[in-house]
Amino acid sequence: MNYYCYSNGKVLRKNEIKVGIVDLVMLRGYGVFDYLRTYYGKTFHINDYLTRFEQSAKGMKLKLPLKQKEIISVINHLLKKNNASEKKDFGIRLLLTGGYSLDSYLPAIKPNLFILIENLPHYPDWYSTKGIKLMLSEHKREMSRIKTINYLTAIHLSDERRKLKAQDTLYCYDGKILETTRNNFFLFHGNTLVTAKNDVLQGISRKAVIELARRKFKVEVRAMLKKEINSCSECFVTGTTRGVTPVVQIDNKKIGNGKPGKNTLELIKMFNEIVNKECR
Repeated sequence: MNYYCYSNGKVLRKNEIKVGIVDLVMLRGYGVFDYLRTYYGKTFHINDYLTRFEQSAKGMKLKLPLKQKEIISVINHLLKKNNASEKKDFGIRLLLTGGYSLDSYLPAIKPNLFILIENLPHYPDWYSTKGIKLMLSEHKREMSRIKTINYLTAIHLSDERRKLKAQDTLYCYDGKILETTRNNFFLFHGNTLVTAKNDVLQGISRKAVIELARRKFKVEVRAMLKKEINSCSECFVTGTTRGVTPVVQIDNKKIGNGKPGKNTLELIKMFNEIVNKECR
């Protein structure tokens, strides 16, 4: 849909936004982004997302032209202009590019900032009710804690993923489990929840789930070994668009009994409750 969006100080229709060919995002794929969403017309944990966006910009040595309060004001204006409501939710994409480089190599003094209002991706209901399959692949994202626009490996693996009828790719590296292409990964050993500490994006849904899980379970944020897949009782992923999604198979390995586990289902319930409390 051609929603109203923000482009360097102007509110334009999405198809009116233009990016020059010498922007480093075009020439070198240099830029950062973040992605948040609304529930029932209201943004969820927006300050956490904007703090991460700022950290990504800083990590890539790009200067944000707006402060957090100004970005929130722009987002609220765009949501109102696009008729966000309790029955109409949106995805919100923040994109900061390297700007118009003078030498086609180094970032410009002034980056380009875009805030895009988008339709949320649609996923089948069975992702949550029956659980998904992941495909293992040896990879560690460059500058893992920065949300760059570099999705080269994820996209390159998409054909292989479709052939294996997997819904996402789970990255592992040097004997350790890391994250999926767009989500954080968790596993249970009984009532102990484990997720990777290093070399992964610090997800906002991940943060919320860790805080919720500590109310009922033992939580370990540490190096997560690849061999733990063979002994874990449950797995799931967390992300902005889907919240908590059960994982019931990794490659040819069935997790538990091949159905979403009771602890995972409990965390889905707890996550939905916090969303309702904060956004309804």
